[in-house]
Amino acid sequence: MNMRKCAKGHYYDGDVNATCPECAKEMRGGAAYGATEAASGGGFGGIGATEPVSGGGFDEVGATEPVSPMSGGSGGMGDTLPPDPPIGGQGMNTMFAGGGNNGVLDYPDDVTQPITPNQTEGFNPVVGWLVCTDGPDRGNDHRIRAGYNQIGRAEYMDICIRGDYNISREKHALIAYDDQEKTFFFGPSEGKNIVRLNDRMVMMPTEIHPYDILTVGSSKLIFVPLCGEHFDWGR
Repeated sequence: MNMRKCAKGHYYDGDVNATCPECAKEMRGGAAYGATEAASGGGFGGIGATEPVSGGGFDEVGATEPVSPMSGGSGGMGDTLPPDPPIGGQGMNTMFAGGGNNGVLDYPDDVTQPITPNQTEGFNPVVGWLVCTDGPDRGNDHRIRAGYNQIGRAEYMDICIRGDYNISREKHALIAYDDQEKTFFFGPSEGKNIVRLNDRMVMMPTEIHPYDILTVGSSKLIFVPLCGEHFDWGR
């Protein structure tokens, strides 16, 4: 028997194993739970954690969000995102019937379908837009649809604001359109940082009007409605 001692103090038979089997088990266990240590030793706690909004900003070293599988990167081990829900709608999480981009969605039987403006099954058209005027997503627009629209940094959110690490991955805020009252509302959801309407803190869903400025994380978005007093899909 050729007993050896590894760097972590484990003893093993060198004639049977070329490397320490206990260390190999620990490495496999860490990978299974996504417990890969940061190479630089810096950064902040949880993988993909929301960076708090602060006056001095934050150090980008170690604070990089893992690249999601959708973007083709190799984000941290164990950071696989759940599959996109087929509702809510824009980008990759929209499934169009017949492959056509005509606003008619093809929903699986076990997915909750939205109450649509004219009560037509699978019809959930755009009712307005958010246009990013300041922040990492500056210049991009985001479609708003009837009902609740969850805002977050993850690709599978109804409204995905990319690159702003002051926004939570999921359900940071929401914007909604009520077809019966023909009004839009904006408010916080489950995000860590405060959201603002025209630079004022919002604590509950609040009615919004054309060209109001919504602040989510470090991004500012201008609200541009389509539906309302002058037009509605239900007419």
